[in-house]
Formats: sequence, structure tokens, C-alpha cells
Amino acid sequence: MITGKKIRLNRIFNNGKTVIVPIDDSLISGPENGLFKIEETIQRIILGKPNGIICFKGTLKNNYHILEGTSIILNLTASTSRSTHTRKVLISSVEESIALGADAVSVHVNVSSCYESEMLKILGDISHECEILGMPLMAIIYPRTETNNADNNYYDLKKENLQEYTSLVKHSVRIACDLGADIIKTQFTGTTESFKDVIESCMGKPIIIAGGVKLSKNDALRNAEMAIAAGASGVCFGRNTYNRSNITGFIEELKKCVYCI
Repeated sequence: MITGKKIRLNRIFNNGKTVIVPIDDSLISGPENGLFKIEETIQRIILGKPNGIICFKGTLKNNYHILEGTSIILNLTASTSRSTHTRKVLISSVEESIALGADAVSVHVNVSSCYESEMLKILGDISHECEILGMPLMAIIYPRTETNNADNNYYDLKKENLQEYTSLVKHSVRIACDLGADIIKTQFTGTTESFKDVIESCMGKPIIIAGGVKLSKNDALRNAEMAIAAGASGVCFGRNTYNRSNITGFIEELKKCVYCI
């Protein structure tokens, strides 16, 4: 790995573990709930001292006075919930992320979507640029398709056939590995044992779990504990963080789970 990637990854990981808070739902779902007064929310997130924040370039530019000193992972792909949410398109570049001071970039791929091939090409192209420019690449890669003009996240399959759902997640993770991702964010399969299979399929790359739908605090923390027990390198919880009344306190509790304090 070239030096630039090593330096930047060391800012995101602490002894191989990380707690990241994505606030990119601001573009995806709009200025709702904890992301309505986003500046106030960012201030509360920063107080919890996460290892990094995922956002889009406008959020970084408009809130740089708060975010300075925090590792930023710039999301280079986007879609909104008001159109074809499963079709992520390229909206920024690796060069722009470097100019803005980001420590990594992310690219989202929805595996099994009818737009999967387009997103795979974006991931491959960005991976190539990242290698040249020394920028770490996070693949945000989920099993997700379209059913009746709505997202299908395979939640029913997860309940009915955990083995098949786990196979989908494993395949997603392997795609990210094969296309050169340095960090992989994916869905938690629901149990420590099933997620061990996911970890074993990732070629040693760090896996972090998404928070998914809003859960109770205890359930969200339990998912974090189970994922870490399986070998995950951290968590990346968005709505399960910024939609809580005590954002700072929740991040501190997440850090205890991830760092086994």
C-alpha cells in the first residue's frame, strides 16, 4: 500500500477499529429529523469524538469550521429517495476530495439491482484513481434491488433464510475486495456466527457494519457488540446515531462496544 493511503487510513482507524457517523442521508432523504438543523447535529456528533464522518462535499464546505480536525470520508456517489434510490451515480471525484481535505472517499453499490453493472464500473474506476492518488476507498455495498418501484433490502429473506441472506452479503463483500476497496461497509447479518462467515470472505480487509433501520439504543448497541465479536472492525451508524436525543452519549457508548472498553 502506498504511503498516502497508510497515512489517511491511520487517521480513520485507531488500533484497527473505528466508529464512523454517516450524515449523507441529508441528500438521500432530505433535511429531516436529526439532519434538519445539520450544523447543530454535527456539533453534537463531534463532541462524541467519532473516528470519522461520511458526508457530501456541500456539507463539508458549509460546515468546515466545525468539521476541521475530523476525518472526512467524502461520498462520491448519490441518489435520492424521491427517484431511483437504488441507482447511485457519480457526483464528485477523487481529486476534488483531496482538494477538500478528505481522508477517504466512498462509493455505493447495490448488489442485485438492475443498475448493478453501472455501479460496479464506477467502483472500479474510482478504485483505479484512488491507487494512483493514494486515497483510501470505502465501498458501501449492500444486497439491495427494486421491487414494485421501491427498495428491497431483503429483510424478508433475512428473517426467512439467514443462510441465503448471508450468502448475498458475503458476495457483496467479495465484490468490494476484488475491485480494490480498502474499507468495506455492509449490512450486519444479525448473528455473530453468520457474520463470521462474512468476515472470513473479506480477504483481511476491514469490515464495518451499517446501522440499518432505526433501532432501540440497546438493540443498536447489541448489533455492534455482535459484529465486533465476529471480527468486524467497527460500525457506521447514521440514523441510529443522529436521530437520538443524546447523540454524543450514544457515540460514546458505541466506542465502548467497538473498543471493548
